[in-house]
Amino acid sequence: MPLEIKDILLVSRKNNPVLGITGALCFLDGIYLQYLEGEASAVNALYQKIKTDPRHGHTKLLVHDQISQRAHPKWSMALLTWNEETKAIFKLFNPDSALDAYATDPASVSSLLQAWAGTPNWMTL
Repeated sequence: MPLEIKDILLVSRKNNPVLGITGALCFLDGIYLQYLEGEASAVNALYQKIKTDPRHGHTKLLVHDQISQRAHPKWSMALLTWNEETKAIFKLFNPDSALDAYATDPASVSSLLQAWAGTPNWMTL
């Protein structure tokens, strides 16, 4: 696992509970796909910080929705990486795409993450 991922997880797992943010970080062939939950102002502030973080380049907001309840209330920041199962699930939601997180259909992001969340492939804390 690249050192920058370990650093992002360490900082996220320390700071997110204080900010009231939960979420998931997917590291997929050098590309990050991040899912954040929390109060809109806290999530928006964190996203602005992420956009200026040199470890994150070419940020692209895929979905910005209000939710009635958190999908991952106990995840300060979970990590998912590619394996055969996560690749197969990605292809179900993005059949015309190479394994490219940037090509993820914004309409399918929530369902994709929910499907991934049902697998044992997460490193959580």
